[in-house]
Amino acid sequence: MDVNNTLQGFNTMAATFAKDVDQAFWINFWISVILGLSVIIPMFYFAWKYREKNVKDEDIENVTHNTALEIAWTLIPTAMLMVLFYYGYTSMQVLRTMPAESESIVVHVEGKKWSWKHTYEANKNGFVHKSKELYVPKDTNIILKMTAPLNDVIHAYFVPAFRMKEDVVPGRVTKQWFHSEKLGTYDVECAEYCGTRHSDMYTKINVIPKAEYEAWFEGNSKVGPGEKEVEKSKGQELYDDNGCAGCHSIDTDATLVGPSLKGIGAKHDATYLKDAIVTPDKDVPEGFTAGVMPPFALPDADVDALVDYMTTGK
Repeated sequence: MDVNNTLQGFNTMAATFAKDVDQAFWINFWISVILGLSVIIPMFYFAWKYREKNVKDEDIENVTHNTALEIAWTLIPTAMLMVLFYYGYTSMQVLRTMPAESESIVVHVEGKKWSWKHTYEANKNGFVHKSKELYVPKDTNIILKMTAPLNDVIHAYFVPAFRMKEDVVPGRVTKQWFHSEKLGTYDVECAEYCGTRHSDMYTKINVIPKAEYEAWFEGNSKVGPGEKEVEKSKGQELYDDNGCAGCHSIDTDATLVGPSLKGIGAKHDATYLKDAIVTPDKDVPEGFTAGVMPPFALPDADVDALVDYMTTGK
């Protein structure tokens, strides 16, 4: 986790539709400025011109209408609003028109308190890549199918460099797509306040050459392209995949969202720890609140492996 992230990317347009979004924004901005000034400037001008000491009562008269002026203040703002509507609609249409899945790479995204997980379709060997960061090839349509667990909260997948943001809703699948023509690494952050560690729900999209992506995707590496693979136990893989590190420290005494797991094996037996994973509200530690940790519906063998990692660190 990058604790010093500044959510960079607004100075970059790394997705094909970013220019459309920026164009719609600046047209909206300048038309809004013009319409605002067309009201504010006359307001101050008339307030100054017709101030009390500058106008005599006998000079006051009623003005019934001015046809040309009335037509102008009706048609000009209406035309400007039609321009806003046109560019807003066309940019939204580009964002929301999904390419065919047969011409795209589909990645499943899970957002939960407080981490992201990207799961790819199986490769030719049947291997399924899972990663915190997203790795995609340049010049390729990418479709994201996003969801959150039923017992979680709403998140939002926000990529400033792509001008892309989509809600991630528990129990529903929302979709977004992008096509990047620029190699690079781009920030992703949750843009929907989701609780205590909302600001830590941070990851990256890595746009890499197609050949590099294909070599990685067709392999069985458990880490991203170019990363050194470190041997992990089954329990550590489960600990990482289920986002446990987002709430619990296992190698320090630091209290994050939940209690530290350092030395937990000396404090509690395996039965207690299994219950804490499967039914966390059964016995909530003193000083912590029920309902924060979701229950994990894992196979018994996975629960045993996770408990073994928590108690031994291996």
